[in-house]
Amino acid sequence: MRGKKPYQILWLVCTLALAGIATGVRLWQESTAFEGDGGLPIRGAAASVAMVCVLVMAAAVLCILAARQPVVRPPRTQIRGRRWDMSFFATGDLVFLALMWFGAFSALAAVPMLFGRGRALWKAYQVAVSMKTWQGGDNGVLSMVTAVLALLAFFGLLQIGRDGYHPGRRGRGGFWAALPACAGCGWLLETYRNCAADPVLWDYVPLLLAVIAGMLMYTDWAGMSCAAARPRRTLWMAGMTVVCSWVALASGPDNGTAMLLIAQSAAALAALWRLPINLQNPPRVGWKGNLDACSIQDPEPQSVPRDQPLTPQPEPQPRVEEDWTWTREESQAMNCTGENKEEDTHV
Repeated sequence: MRGKKPYQILWLVCTLALAGIATGVRLWQESTAFEGDGGLPIRGAAASVAMVCVLVMAAAVLCILAARQPVVRPPRTQIRGRRWDMSFFATGDLVFLALMWFGAFSALAAVPMLFGRGRALWKAYQVAVSMKTWQGGDNGVLSMVTAVLALLAFFGLLQIGRDGYHPGRRGRGGFWAALPACAGCGWLLETYRNCAADPVLWDYVPLLLAVIAGMLMYTDWAGMSCAAARPRRTLWMAGMTVVCSWVALASGPDNGTAMLLIAQSAAALAALWRLPINLQNPPRVGWKGNLDACSIQDPEPQSVPRDQPLTPQPEPQPRVEEDWTWTREESQAMNCTGENKEEDTHV
């Protein structure tokens, strides 16, 4: 499999093409599938049916690509269960670094937007409670929690890009990838809390699908460092994250949500850019825990200098013959119990 061309270009082309088609269909749905100023959906609208078909088609195409993705098991290392931890190593890959850091700073840009919105809602909630006019709704707490988790996602994505570009110690990639996964959990709660009362499912279902896909992608990403590798599923989730995120962006979300969608789309594109290469050509490193030198080539054998005397080899120890002579009583006992079916020759 090492001689074949990596699937990264095919993954990127198919994913971007499907995302573009889904975005166009979503814009068509926004303009034709809802009636009047109330925004109620039109039953049986062609755009809504086409939207469902495009999402199903995208999932099927990406599933076929994932099934055909060549996967070479990485070489065993000294630490058991860490063979897949090198799957996102991208030594000297500026594209991977740029995509990860772009996603990290996009998540950082969402922090003040989400926190400002949550603080405004919290002040409105306090005023309503003091005037005894509060009738339920969003009090802004989940928005502020999502802002804090987005800050953690910034550090996680930033460190993933740095560790991929300059490999360090193994076993920490799962921790950094778990940070944006935790941010996805808080973001999912905040999104569902704000949209659950909306009777129009098409208003928030694409956003929920995007958040869930991104959260599962980061979870599988973290599993690559924890002996729970699902490389093909990780690629499939990355592709679906891009498609669903672009569909959600076409729906016109608020600025904080849009920045989080852009952040996970950039991280998913980085995974589609680097993971197919490393699955087909696993990077080889030394047996030590420090991965300062990462190379695919086999290490060259070291030659012994002529002036240096050879280390004398220890003399082989003489083999000690064991005494297999048995007494007649022991031989009869062995034959009676059936442990020795051969003829007793040791008398």
